[in-house]
Amino acid sequence: MRDERENAKDDSRSPMEKMQALRTAYASALPQKLTNVRDSWASIRTLQSFNREILMPFRHLVHRLAGSGASYGFARLSALMQKIEQKVDQLSDFPENAKRLVLEIDNLLTQVDSSAQPDEQSNEEPSLISSQRIQRPAAPKALLALSKESACSSLPEQLKHYGYEVRACSAEDVSEHALQFEPDIVVYEELGASQACPAPIEMGKTKVPFVFVLHQAPSLFLRVQAYRAGIREVLQSPPDISQLLSKFDQCFISESDVPYRVLLIDDDSELAMYHAQLLEQAQMNARVVSQPEDIPDVLMEFFPDVILMDLYLPGYNGIELAVAIRQDATLYGVPIIFVSVEQDIARHLGAIRAGGDDFLIKPVPALFLLASVESRARRGRELRGMLSRDGLTGLLNHISAEEYLSQQLSRARRMGSSLAYVMVDLDHFKRVNDQYGHLMGDRVLVNFARYLQGRLRRSDVIGRYGGEEFVVILPDTTKEHARFVIESMRMSFATINHNTEEDPLQVTFSAGIAAFPDIDDMTMLSKAADDALYDAKQQGRNKVCIYNPKTSE
Repeated sequence: MRDERENAKDDSRSPMEKMQALRTAYASALPQKLTNVRDSWASIRTLQSFNREILMPFRHLVHRLAGSGASYGFARLSALMQKIEQKVDQLSDFPENAKRLVLEIDNLLTQVDSSAQPDEQSNEEPSLISSQRIQRPAAPKALLALSKESACSSLPEQLKHYGYEVRACSAEDVSEHALQFEPDIVVYEELGASQACPAPIEMGKTKVPFVFVLHQAPSLFLRVQAYRAGIREVLQSPPDISQLLSKFDQCFISESDVPYRVLLIDDDSELAMYHAQLLEQAQMNARVVSQPEDIPDVLMEFFPDVILMDLYLPGYNGIELAVAIRQDATLYGVPIIFVSVEQDIARHLGAIRAGGDDFLIKPVPALFLLASVESRARRGRELRGMLSRDGLTGLLNHISAEEYLSQQLSRARRMGSSLAYVMVDLDHFKRVNDQYGHLMGDRVLVNFARYLQGRLRRSDVIGRYGGEEFVVILPDTTKEHARFVIESMRMSFATINHNTEEDPLQVTFSAGIAAFPDIDDMTMLSKAADDALYDAKQQGRNKVCIYNPKTSE
């Protein structure tokens, strides 16, 4: 099924141009919409009696304008339509007051033309809504301003192991190097007790996105000064490499980060398109469904992180749909946010009890909508991640890794492509725990997980089987190329220091590789990789071996 949102993605207009086009189209269509409202009311106002069925077509027209008007810059019209909608509901519920209510609706409709004027330009432009992160480059650039007496002299080489392009310079030469190197991150090292912050660094007309300061004794005062100077964070020097990389990761939107998927269920396609465009600008994927009968297929195909749903839809209401969605086990944890002009608190409570997670009243301010959706999507993913990922490393757990292997094997069979499966084990890991303690052991595991993520492709899948054992699934990769990749990583990882320079700790790993189509069965593929890993250990560890049936017999 191809919907309006997918069609909208086919053009090359900027987000702001798309938003302006939506506003222009809305303003152009507005006179006819208002005519339809008047005509609909004229066709029923002289009836002898009123009920919900008779009033529904008129109420529907009014309801849509009440919800969409303010979002498109017609706040006064939206407020007027909300008043009319309330009168229509009273007319349905209290027909004995029909004479008075009809006159009140007549009077409100006389104010339509004066209310249908665009508002003054809002200060909250969608184009100004931006993330505090940037897209992660293939090799992020880090400029390190270290002193000759630095306690972080190994930091440049450490960062290179994790995929960073690094340049070191003196603090005095930072601006010059920043202009030439165009770094994504700058790290200053401050020696001594100085509590002064470096000035913001310029690259021509553009500031370096993220600046960190390493300080031997960071104080509250220094951190306040750093915040005022636009510095991202002040960290203890010398830094723990794992913690430093974690701080760096928070600056980037990784290519492996899947954008949040938001499903908008609203028969008011104009308002839904507006909200969808806001979400797209915030780097989320949005899908609009206007007809309830399309919902089941889209739910299974799109599998949203969040559902934004109107309370009133043709033939259904949102509460009924929420109850039905919550009965599907695969969708039970997906947050549902109701969006409606409905202001009756009792209706809000009913929606929440039916399985809704929040209730937003139209018109919803853009920033508030984005914050609500993002926070719900993030928490939802975190909860699902707790079930599918290893708590220490963030990699897929044993069960999830096997599920991915099954999926990738099925894909390789369909496509007639190759697939390499690698089992990896950290050598003598028990010695690390015994000599340095379990906290250091955990640090090594986290560093190794991060190392794998930084060196492998977006399409590769990494899992932790338990303890010091990991698995890597390499789609479209032969066993020979897999050995080349893993061997290169083995040599590089062996040089990383996981502890202080005074007490260095380096760890190696062994790996066994098996491949499809040599082995077609998933269980046999896993066993073959395990046998190859055993061969690597038998050869003295710190080796990479490809499965050989003769040596594994």
